[in-house]
Amino acid sequence: MNKYQFLEKLNTFKENYFTEQQLMKIVGEEINYDKAQLKAFIGGLIASGDLVITERRKLAKTGNSGIIKGSFVGNARGFGFVEPYAKGVEDIFIPERNINGAVHGDEVLVKLVSENRNRRKYNFRRNDNRSKTGEIIKILKRNLTQIVGVVMIVPGGAVVEPDDKRFGEQVFVSNENLNDAKVNQKVVVKLLTYPSRNQMATGKIIEILGDVNELGVDTLSIVRSYGLTEKFPEEVINEAKKVAIEPDAKAKKGRRDFTKDLVITIDGEDARDFDDAISLVVEKDKYILSVHIADVSHYVKQDSEIDKEAYRRATSVYFPDMVLPMLPEMLSNNICSLNPNVERLSLSVITTFDKKGNVLDYEVVNGVIKSKYRMTYTKVAKIFEGDKKLLKEYSEIVSMLLNMKTLAELLIARRDKAGQLDFDIPEVQIEMNEQQKITNIKRKERTMADRVIEQFMVVTNEVVARFFTKEKMPFVYRIHEVPTPEKIKFFNNFISAMGLNLYVQEIDVTPKDVQKIITTVHGKPLQNIINTMLLRSMQKAKYDPRPIGHFGLALKDYCHFTSPIRRYPDLVIHRIIKLFLNGEMKGKTRKFYDEFVYPASTQSSDREKLADDAERDVDDLKKAEYMLDKAGNVYEGYVCSITENGLFVQLPNTIEGMVPVENLPKDKYSFDEQKMILSGIKTKFKLGQKVVVKVERADLISRRVYFLLATEEDKNKIIRIEI
Repeated sequence: MNKYQFLEKLNTFKENYFTEQQLMKIVGEEINYDKAQLKAFIGGLIASGDLVITERRKLAKTGNSGIIKGSFVGNARGFGFVEPYAKGVEDIFIPERNINGAVHGDEVLVKLVSENRNRRKYNFRRNDNRSKTGEIIKILKRNLTQIVGVVMIVPGGAVVEPDDKRFGEQVFVSNENLNDAKVNQKVVVKLLTYPSRNQMATGKIIEILGDVNELGVDTLSIVRSYGLTEKFPEEVINEAKKVAIEPDAKAKKGRRDFTKDLVITIDGEDARDFDDAISLVVEKDKYILSVHIADVSHYVKQDSEIDKEAYRRATSVYFPDMVLPMLPEMLSNNICSLNPNVERLSLSVITTFDKKGNVLDYEVVNGVIKSKYRMTYTKVAKIFEGDKKLLKEYSEIVSMLLNMKTLAELLIARRDKAGQLDFDIPEVQIEMNEQQKITNIKRKERTMADRVIEQFMVVTNEVVARFFTKEKMPFVYRIHEVPTPEKIKFFNNFISAMGLNLYVQEIDVTPKDVQKIITTVHGKPLQNIINTMLLRSMQKAKYDPRPIGHFGLALKDYCHFTSPIRRYPDLVIHRIIKLFLNGEMKGKTRKFYDEFVYPASTQSSDREKLADDAERDVDDLKKAEYMLDKAGNVYEGYVCSITENGLFVQLPNTIEGMVPVENLPKDKYSFDEQKMILSGIKTKFKLGQKVVVKVERADLISRRVYFLLATEEDKNKIIRIEI
């Protein structure tokens, strides 16, 4: 029994507090009733903050004892919040005097306290009065081990001003730890000591990124601030060179031969790693879909050096001007990638559908394929539209592509009937030239070609998860839990304040309840705002060993199987699948995976969130960079968010900018948080309102764009943005 299973078992008991003797009864058989082993086990759980010792010397699971485990989020103004790990628990406000040495990113234990005095002076807006107040009583883990910042020389050394103001403190670097860094250089600082009430943090410069104005340093600064790296350790590269060999007769032995089949890939124009290839055959009243996924597990073995690094990274991270792959390029872009006209090893799922798109049968096999065409979403979309030149050029696969479109439409209809949620919130596409200069920012187009691949991957993930749920194998599922009543209530209050007669059931909410809202607002002016607020009311999808379903897709069973080149959970379940197919999932191997799927799920979820945050920060930076030379330009947009400090306006190309309240027409404004309205005596601003704005400036440090409301004269100079 590992700690995750142990904590789950504790949840099944009505009691909140336990003696050692009671815990021995729970886990005794697992550890042969060895008291020393139990003490060591409990000690580990106390150290990790999962158990706490109460004043009466009993043991309680954190959260059941008035003590909460979570992550500390700092603020430049001195205070902070703890984001609890337990779902349904609101963020906890931490006044400066209660931080007790914690810094942004720390994993902490916090005790609730009954003091709310002086909170108004902080003027924060983060669930405001809904946030309880707490005091940090223990720092469990320092997640922030290095910071990125700008060097400023002082007598006796230097101070580094952190880019991330949530760290809140300058870091002192002595002369012997400067590493020849100069003023105005961006550097990476390894933290040697952390700040306290009486002393600055100290550090050692371990990398010089370049001058603050040097090309590419801005993105690299964000990359390093998240602890991300481009380079792989030497031992990983050396191991990759040894395993990256073309499939030989031995590697292909026992695999199903798909090399004569009409197999293709469909990806973006700039894709370099091809995880998936597809083929479709229509037989009378059936569709037979083959989805071939790169057999990465053949090359990346459990506990190899490559695997350890892949586990650490857990995901590839994509920026407009660079990619940080999970696997070395000789694997991700070469031997594992399903490139055209070369034989590649696969884990293949063959699914048979009836003419209504219902799954009749499926099987998972080890295969070998040879992709015939490397297609792009743009080309396939044009074929669907009837482009004569492309129809002629790809005549061999046109019929198959059109059948794929038909099957995808059937699958979409089936998913819609089940209640799948398609928020259709615009994504950004940042285009750059070879000199890394941004040439355009626009909405990412989502064509029927994109949806074909989406649907084929979803249904493949679904049938794989369904099979392994049935077999009760250790597994890593992709789960999306039911939204909490509190979050749905907040959305209902918001939608009611907007004057709309819409409502989502708060208790026992179903995907269809949410789908009705999405359908009702589709194509209406407030669609993006309502869908965004609705999305924020949902739980975040994550990885978990338990098959508890995917709310957003309206599926009981779901996993991520189709991208093992760029996602670690997919690689883990590929190994599990192959072990099962080979009859080897038993004994010590079974026990290993029974335990391993827990930390693999947690690590992958955490790294996914980190990657999302880093990608968002770089996108914001690039948007600000793109707007640097646009000062004075006039655009149409709409109010997408409101605070008491001003308006946020989104342009058609997804760029957002702020109009500070001091730049609004002179008036006495009051902010109604419930209705999200900023009202003056003469002027009123509300969500969805169309406005014309003039670009005031862009700030690369804060990664923000600032707007002014356009004058009547300015409105004659509107620049139309192509989307």
